[in-house]
Amino acid sequence: MMPGGDCVPVNTRSFQNDMRTFKTKDDVLTLLIHLGYLGYDNEAKKAFIPNREIIEEYENAMSAGGWSKVMHILHSSEKLKIN
Repeated sequence: MMPGGDCVPVNTRSFQNDMRTFKTKDDVLTLLIHLGYLGYDNEAKKAFIPNREIIEEYENAMSAGGWSKVMHILHSSEKLKIN
C-alpha cells in the first residue's frame, strides 16, 4: 500500500463532508486528505503519505492495533524494493 511510497487512486468527489458516514474507501481516504494526514496529487487523482513522520505513525498504529501480519508483509515488501 502507501507506506512504501506508492500512491493510490482515490475518488474525492464521492465524499459527503461527514465524519461519521463512510461508504467506500474513497470516503476514508478523502477525509484523511482533508485532515492533512495524506497528500493528494490532483492531476493523477491519487493519495499518498506526505512525509516520514506520518509513515512512522501509520506503522505504529498498525503494529499496536493487532495488525502484526500486515506489518510483517509491509516490512517484507520494503526488502523487495529496488533503490
